[in-house]
Amino acid sequence: AGIDSTPRSPTEFSIGHNVSSEAEVDQVMARAETAGAHITMPARRTFWGGYAGYFQDPDGHLWEILHNPAFLPSAE
Repeated sequence: AGIDSTPRSPTEFSIGHNVSSEAEVDQVMARAETAGAHITMPARRTFWGGYAGYFQDPDGHLWEILHNPAFLPSAE
């Protein structure tokens, strides 16, 4: 995720948020940065065929924003 491990920190895990498209990944990442988040790994294509990036919010929580074409949100 582009950050160093630290003992007992909010980076012990990441919060994943799956979105509907690569463009939406880029939009969420840009909005997070505008709101004060630090981009730790810019969005890019992944080895598993998706598209993902990471940011750390102002409280230190690590987020992964991803588009997984094999796991799209349902239309319901």
